[in-house]
Amino acid sequence: MLFLCSLLFTIPSCTKDFEGLNVNKGDISDEDLSKDGAEAAFLLPVMMNNIVSTSTGVQTQQNLQAESYAGYLEAPSNFLGNVNTTTYMTRGIWANSYNISANGVMNNWLTMKKKGFDVKYPDLYAVALIIKSAAGQRLVDTFGPFPYSKFGDTAEPKFDSPQQAYAAIFLDLEQAVKSLLEAEKVNPAADMARFKKWDRSTLGGEYTKWIKLANTLRLRMALRISVVDAAKGRAEAEKALLPENGGVLDATTGSFAVSSSTGTNPYFTMSTAWSDTRISAAIVTYLEGFGDPRLTAYALPAKDPVLNGSFRGIRPGVDRPTKAIYENYSQYNVTANMPVKVVDLAESYFLKSEGALRGWNVGSGTAQQFYEGGVRASIAANGVSGADTYLQSTTTQLAYVDPKRPAYNSPPLTTNVVKWDEGADLETKLEKIITQKWIAVFPEGTEGWSEFRRTGYPKQYHIMAPQNPALPLGTFIKRLTYPTAVVTASQAAYNEAVAAFLGGKEDESVKFYWMK
Repeated sequence: MLFLCSLLFTIPSCTKDFEGLNVNKGDISDEDLSKDGAEAAFLLPVMMNNIVSTSTGVQTQQNLQAESYAGYLEAPSNFLGNVNTTTYMTRGIWANSYNISANGVMNNWLTMKKKGFDVKYPDLYAVALIIKSAAGQRLVDTFGPFPYSKFGDTAEPKFDSPQQAYAAIFLDLEQAVKSLLEAEKVNPAADMARFKKWDRSTLGGEYTKWIKLANTLRLRMALRISVVDAAKGRAEAEKALLPENGGVLDATTGSFAVSSSTGTNPYFTMSTAWSDTRISAAIVTYLEGFGDPRLTAYALPAKDPVLNGSFRGIRPGVDRPTKAIYENYSQYNVTANMPVKVVDLAESYFLKSEGALRGWNVGSGTAQQFYEGGVRASIAANGVSGADTYLQSTTTQLAYVDPKRPAYNSPPLTTNVVKWDEGADLETKLEKIITQKWIAVFPEGTEGWSEFRRTGYPKQYHIMAPQNPALPLGTFIKRLTYPTAVVTASQAAYNEAVAAFLGGKEDESVKFYWMK
């Protein structure tokens, strides 16, 4: 089964927004809306649910794109005759990768801005800015040019370059942190009164934790531009980590994850009821090769009789004449009531590890200490043990063996190991850091894919059945193309952005801004 319903590229009505809350705006009185900022706060759960969609719309938002490209999850199903996003054909199909966040997040932020809630409720508006920043960064990292700073200015807003969009997101995050710090200073209980009941996330409505989320996003973006604009990246990272700015997500705060409005994790539906997603090959070969205790937290043993209860993932972008070939390879180990993870608690440790590796001021600690701290935090958060032993591991990624398709077999892609080696060169250390971050943030595909495009790590299997002439066998996809509705609705702005920021070529092979 495939979720093909896409959102219209228009501003949704307030009634539609309330569908995500399982309430009807007509049932809420004007008096109720005026209490404790409810007229602004009621939009926030809708926005949270559309950074990474917590409905089955996530299948065409990122499961069949970024999660495949990141080497996390792969479809056993043969969608559109195998000419689809997993085989690098993105033009004109599955617009949710753009529309879900553009409509569910950006449009609702715009409603808050136009209603003057930035002035009337600066704390609630700050939360909206953090959500907008999280969604906006993902849109930029997926497509490149995006009208982030000009969204809603006109019916046909000009696109920002990725660099301009990043600069605007940095400013939004800075403003949000300042506003929430001020709110905490004025009334530390305001978040519990005004926001807690609306917060669908694991942050529990606490402004101090939302501040940490904002700083983590800022730190993430700073490292993303660490090569292309080292001075800007370092400045933003060091601001994000100033003690007076409130800190970052870590083992004490937990991850930022959002509960589904339906009560059921969409990955559970896609994996069990639909049998439309399975573990990707790299997760198994890396984790099993390293002796990683998280493998059983992430994946289930394969049910295919030829695999004898072992773990086996699907190589990305393969030929799938029928679902039956790979349907009984390893499933994602997800439960129905699990919230959808957006930002992992361990990410900040690896960001600081890379920052320290680059000589930035990221606080007290070495690259090794932050690296090992991230591994420990991730292992603990996944409910498994064995971090001490794992951190001494010197075994390598396994070869990939596909008993159904021997032509898809692959030798190990790397000889890097888990154990830190202080005498190794920068690139070897960077590969360790990014590989462990990739393991920790599973299955958040947009982040995993972005880091692969930035650094080349962890080394990934190329797809085996490419359908895009611009990306022949052995190459990797760099971006998605814009949905048809975006192109036709903003033809002049689109043409200008392609010419100015994509070298005049709007296809999946084009690199932009921070890419290696």
